[in-house]
Amino acid sequence: MSFIETDYEWFKFINSKVQQYPLLDNIMIFFAEYVQYAFVLLILMLWLLNKSNFRVIAFQAMFSFTLAYSINRIIELFIYRERPFISHEIIQLVEHSANSSFPSDHATSAIAIAATLWLSSHHFKNTWFILAIVVAFSRIWVGVHYPLDVVAGILNGVIIALFTHSLLFKVKPITLIIERPIFQGQGRMKDC
Repeated sequence: MSFIETDYEWFKFINSKVQQYPLLDNIMIFFAEYVQYAFVLLILMLWLLNKSNFRVIAFQAMFSFTLAYSINRIIELFIYRERPFISHEIIQLVEHSANSSFPSDHATSAIAIAATLWLSSHHFKNTWFILAIVVAFSRIWVGVHYPLDVVAGILNGVIIALFTHSLLFKVKPITLIIERPIFQGQGRMKDC
């Protein structure tokens, strides 16, 4: 059995459970469609709070997400994989365009941000990492990705988060620029 056939067998096993547990289906739809926005709100909140290294974490997460997402676009130029609902008779819970399935953008984005929080020792790093894993899995459950698509997205997100954390943002000048208060110049204006 080939790797692609094994991937499809895993997808079939997961998809066979769909519509047996309506509450679980609704939870998976919620994670597949809407929880990604919580990650965006988290980055925005960290940036606006402007406490200690929150802005550095927010910038690092945004940079990791953007770079990982861009790599997905490059991969799609060379690898096109039809989505499960195009190639097979499946149970599909959410609508999706018939673009390339490989790799999963949702898995990549959520994991890139969650891994950045993990590496930055954010207080709720475990919670965000679990949410990211459920987002990734939910994309298989709702019928828009194969397991391999999600695994590739997770690997891309983790590798880029590690790369960003280790190489780019340990550079002090970048960190100092990002940590500067937004309204730093106002105090000096009042003294005049």
